[in-house]
Amino acid sequence: MRSQFWKEYGSKISALFIVIMMLTVVYPVLVETAKNPSQLSVYDDDWNDISEFSKDLDIDGNGKHEIKTIVSRPSIMDKIAEIEKNTTKQTVDTNKTILVIIGVEQRYSEYDSKAIYNFVMSGGTVVLAADGGYANSAFYGEQDIGIQWWTNNVQEGCEPKTSGQTTIIGQVASAGGYGYMDPKCKPARLYDANHWNEDYHKKNNSIVIIDANIDRMNFEGQLMMSSPSALKLGGGNSAEGLAFSTQQGFVDLDQNGEGGPGESTHRSPEDVGEDWPAEHGREVVAESNVGEGKVIVISDTSIFTNGYYNELDNKEFITSMFEYLTNGEKHTIIFDESRHIQGDFVSLVYVQLFGILAYVSSSEALGILFLGSIILVLQIVMMRVENPAPWRHLFNIYEGRLSRFRVPHAHYTHPETIKEVFIEKVRIENGFTREEFEMLAPSKVEELLKDPILIRFIINNEKNMTLNMVEEAIKRWKK
Repeated sequence: MRSQFWKEYGSKISALFIVIMMLTVVYPVLVETAKNPSQLSVYDDDWNDISEFSKDLDIDGNGKHEIKTIVSRPSIMDKIAEIEKNTTKQTVDTNKTILVIIGVEQRYSEYDSKAIYNFVMSGGTVVLAADGGYANSAFYGEQDIGIQWWTNNVQEGCEPKTSGQTTIIGQVASAGGYGYMDPKCKPARLYDANHWNEDYHKKNNSIVIIDANIDRMNFEGQLMMSSPSALKLGGGNSAEGLAFSTQQGFVDLDQNGEGGPGESTHRSPEDVGEDWPAEHGREVVAESNVGEGKVIVISDTSIFTNGYYNELDNKEFITSMFEYLTNGEKHTIIFDESRHIQGDFVSLVYVQLFGILAYVSSSEALGILFLGSIILVLQIVMMRVENPAPWRHLFNIYEGRLSRFRVPHAHYTHPETIKEVFIEKVRIENGFTREEFEMLAPSKVEELLKDPILIRFIINNEKNMTLNMVEEAIKRWKK
């Protein structure tokens, strides 16, 4: 009874289970995708993608570097390094590689953050630009590099905590206000009306003009940022600010669009020292040396986008930055596409699938569990699949060989075709090879045929026989 029920309804139940899984797992992701359309991709040419910037780096475009991408997750780099640690030829030459992360729309796991940190520690370079999403998840906890984003304090779990006279966001690390931010807390917007009265300003309060003078990059100019955030420096690492907003702006921690207590970018000499330049507010570009590598952090993604890449001196700054990081030599530039929300279902499934596989492969325990699950599923499937019915050949007089006739039915009903196919059946049924059968005397063939009608049709080759007579005789024939 149970086997009959499963045989009749098993496929329907399986299909229903798949539909339920799609609705409960995939559909919420698609809804989230609809809220956050695809952007910041090296593959697309929309105004908010970064294809123009990547082409200027690509050796096949206007640059001199080799471009690669990660679509699964950065922990794959740790896996590759582990596999190739005893080889002379490595897939990724860490000292000649720059990992570029533009936008962190999905949170990095601990495995990913550790992989990025290990990459830098072993001599790699990271360019990390973000103004929203989960920017602080790239480096956090034990992987702290001394640079973080100021985060909002209205998101659940991101409320400010008090330590003595200092009010900061997140877990307090020092009285100076540098605390380990919860990676789920999204960055707060930076507002600054610098150069508002200049003709090149778009008179939009989301636009921030940064006057930058970075000697080590041999760059002096202006950056046009759209909806940037602000950075905070501290901790035990040697992090240094390279470009700043003015002291007349504010970081909108409460997300009300207005400056309030604790949000000003103004710094007094008592806070930062006598030698602090009066025009410097909050950091928007910073550098941290970690191990043998380097991290450049930028609190804005728009300067890389097609829409802003050529605004003011954005392009010159980016060019100077990569010349500084590569010393003018050819490098491998790896773009991390895994943190971008994909705009179509196929790409979404592809990226999520490879992300899961990379996540599983990053842990030996998870890998064993995953492999065990696959074996268990295969065993269940093998137990449920019924054995096939015994096979036997069903002879069909209408199927024999390729037709030499243009009209199909002419092939099926032609006497020579019927004769050829049937005599082959007689040979096979009696166990003769073709050579043996051809050597048989006509009298022996007549004994095998037995039926007078078949003898007249096959041996005597009579032309006046009807197709129905032949068909009936063939149906009656037995070995």
